[in-house]
Amino acid sequence: MSEPDPTQPSEIEITGLSKTFGQGASAFTALADIDLSIRTGEFFTLLGPSGCGKTTLLRVIAGFEQPTTGSLKINGKEVAGQGPNARPVNTVFQSYALFPHMSVAQNIGFGLKMLGRPAAEVKETTAQMLKLVQMEAMADRKPSEISGGQQQRVALARALAPQPRVLLLDEPLSALDLKLRKEMQSELKRLQTETGITFVFVTHDQEEALTMSDRIAVMSGGRILQLGAPNDIYNSPAERFVADFIGDTNFLTVKVVEATDTIAQVRLPGGMLQSARLPEGMHPAAGDDVTVVIRPEQANLTEGGASPLSATVTHSVFFGTDTLVHVTLVDGTPFTLRRQNAGNPTPPAPGTQVGLTFAHGALQVIRE
Repeated sequence: MSEPDPTQPSEIEITGLSKTFGQGASAFTALADIDLSIRTGEFFTLLGPSGCGKTTLLRVIAGFEQPTTGSLKINGKEVAGQGPNARPVNTVFQSYALFPHMSVAQNIGFGLKMLGRPAAEVKETTAQMLKLVQMEAMADRKPSEISGGQQQRVALARALAPQPRVLLLDEPLSALDLKLRKEMQSELKRLQTETGITFVFVTHDQEEALTMSDRIAVMSGGRILQLGAPNDIYNSPAERFVADFIGDTNFLTVKVVEATDTIAQVRLPGGMLQSARLPEGMHPAAGDDVTVVIRPEQANLTEGGASPLSATVTHSVFFGTDTLVHVTLVDGTPFTLRRQNAGNPTPPAPGTQVGLTFAHGALQVIRE
């Protein structure tokens, strides 16, 4: 399936939506003034820490919670106020909630039977779903006789069987071990691509979001802080929270020397000048202190010769494919670099004096 077309109508359209629990002094606003369009056929992820509102938003879309204010449309139809059964959505939860006394095939077909579908259709669709999730050989087994990853595939097949317009997934990989979780990331993306169904995925795991998503909404405090493609979210974070939450990040406080609409010349610790990208709409003045963000893989070590920053190696951490080298800058600021191990020599020993250089466009000024 091709990438979702940004010009096509939205599958889910949310306008001015808020959700408040309780009343008076004890009231808690879980969602505040959410505006969001989710396109038909895209893999969309709600990403953020615990308590940011992502699961509440998913439950509002599902119909398990009703918004306090605002509009929620699915396929162009207003659904605010309707229950889950009236919406063209299905949900896969953290706990797969399979019926232990039923076989894999019976679990998959259960929802279709409850919808009153003919027996022949239930049988045919169940067979199609078993093939889709590659579980044909286990159709007669009970949930207790299959692995956690296989149980998750059954839960997915059961949710996909009625062919909902939208599939909602509430951290469905959190109970799996690391290797199986990575395998299921690829499996989920394959299923979404093959079915063409709109997936709305909730997670606090940055890697899951970056790996699978067409677009990501980063949430905090019941609000969407940034919305965009994984590459944009990672390489051009809108503010400090997003930069800090998505991947490893270095922050430096620097002074602006001069600035245009898109680029600022900043003075680094130690005195050298460097160019830094400016976020849209930010216009710092000469003499202002600003924060720049630099990803660890965008910095390189040099030994000897001039470099924008001088530092002292404190320690290194080996991660197999790469090594994190931790250094301290001349002003005492800690800084981390990521080096690919293939073809690179052993990192300098602790106490070694080194210099740092940066890839083109590596520095970006961010909003606090």
